[in-house]
Amino acid sequence: MRITTLLFVLCSTFSFAQTRFTVNYNNTVNGKDVISIIEHHIPDTYDRQLGDNAFSFSTVVDYEINFVHSVLESIDIYGAVVTKERSEFNAVPKVGGNNCELAMQLCNSSSVPGNSGGFGTQELPNNNSIDGCLSVEHQSSWYYLNIQTAGDLLMRINPDDNDDDYDFAIWGPFTAANVGVNCPPVTAPIRCSYSGVDGNTGMIDGAGDDSEGSGGNGWINSLPVQANRVYILLIDNFSASNDGYNINFNWGGNNTTAVIGCTPVVLPVGLSEFTGFKVEKDNVLTWTTETEQNNDFFTLQWSASGLANDWHTVQTIEGAGDSEIKKYYSAVHSDYRQNSLNYYRLTQTDFNGEETIIEKMVAIDNTFEEKAVVKIVNLLGQEVKADESGIVIFIFQDGTKEKRFNQ
Repeated sequence: MRITTLLFVLCSTFSFAQTRFTVNYNNTVNGKDVISIIEHHIPDTYDRQLGDNAFSFSTVVDYEINFVHSVLESIDIYGAVVTKERSEFNAVPKVGGNNCELAMQLCNSSSVPGNSGGFGTQELPNNNSIDGCLSVEHQSSWYYLNIQTAGDLLMRINPDDNDDDYDFAIWGPFTAANVGVNCPPVTAPIRCSYSGVDGNTGMIDGAGDDSEGSGGNGWINSLPVQANRVYILLIDNFSASNDGYNINFNWGGNNTTAVIGCTPVVLPVGLSEFTGFKVEKDNVLTWTTETEQNNDFFTLQWSASGLANDWHTVQTIEGAGDSEIKKYYSAVHSDYRQNSLNYYRLTQTDFNGEETIIEKMVAIDNTFEEKAVVKIVNLLGQEVKADESGIVIFIFQDGTKEKRFNQ
């Protein structure tokens, strides 16, 4: 079997356990598509290798084989033979993810080697960048820095090729419970360097500025960090050379006084579907999660208007806590507004009380009379589909009109 390495990742220097999965299958699906699905459902994968009708990957979490089977079946790969082997290592062969949701957690202040690849999804719109500093990803790596003891954070990015131009940005502080839902960040970074200088870049004491554009010298001020807080780090290879780098927190008399710890970062609940429909006199809401971490319960909320200040609790539904398999939920609402549109949304609450409003909203039409729809238009009078986002106008056969809002 000819194995092609899709992503080669280097090692830091602390002990960890890994699970190595090997999957043999008979299927015509594109191997890269398989890897993409695996990365989506199992975000801590690394050392992914692809061969003919087979691939392998490693994870830090010891997932069950039936979970891997469920991921494969989601892309119609049935009957695959999955084997796994758990072992201990003295290094973490991982690198920061190309997307923020795949960020790698750094657990100590040791030198960390990394590599550069693509940028995944562009995650730097104007509201989470600083004018003149790092507004586009080229070859990016995302990391979580979990601070155990407060102090000053110093950092050097040392490219393998000193002709490479590396940039970086840091966001925070967050908590281990809410950093996952803030990744990618939506606010401007607290430290950012977009210097055009090749070679080393980073944060040192007395640099004189917290952010710099392309004319900077490559160095910005060290960052005073708080205990029990998590910071998001993005490293970007502007040169797009595919060459690697080392992250140093202590070098040549420049020493980080903060202690970087390894409290697990809680990733948001992976909601894959939220729908609603009428069943006789009831409205039935259903939703599905792909993964759950630290999930105490869901709250189903109802509104007659869909406005921000008009939501009422219908029911709370116990969550699965921590789960890596698909979970199905449902709830029934009978006391809705008759002959009207009714709106529903979900909130999710962690065991520590942290609450997240899930953006997707469902509208159920509870009008008594079923009227024939002639056409559906937007506010400009252009004909659109029923599920068009925003405000749409339904024009009925009897000449009446009805505005509806689609999330």
